[in-house]
Amino acid sequence: MKYALDRSGTGGTWEGGRWHERGRPVIYAGLSAEIAALEKLVHTGKFLPRDLVLVEITLPDGPALYEQRDPASLPAGWDSIPAGDSSARIGAEFLRSALALGLIVPSAIVREAGIIVINPLHPRFPEVTMKISRPFAFDQRLGN
Repeated sequence: MKYALDRSGTGGTWEGGRWHERGRPVIYAGLSAEIAALEKLVHTGKFLPRDLVLVEITLPDGPALYEQRDPASLPAGWDSIPAGDSSARIGAEFLRSALALGLIVPSAIVREAGIIVINPLHPRFPEVTMKISRPFAFDQRLGN
């Protein structure tokens, strides 16, 4: 919960991810609570955090603000485990260009589900709002 409403994206400066290179501020979000939960689960391993919350993010309207990639348009290996360079290069170019506020891409967990990579340095980012919608806990049958 400590970083739930963090708008800086500084986590991306500490380490790279599937859709960005280390050193760039970035915010990742699931397009649904279900995929957000799965993404959190695969990145926390066997330890299930107990102090989680669901965050509702409201983004400004405008088709020019978003770039979307479907799985068929992505290079081979975009969904490799661990994440490879091909997807990070796509995200790095998106962040560098600052032409779009968000990059909508498939999840490597469930390609039919989407995530959005948000550029906190985009000029329209101040219009993005975040609020905690409710506490969230994983079903205890999943571990711990």
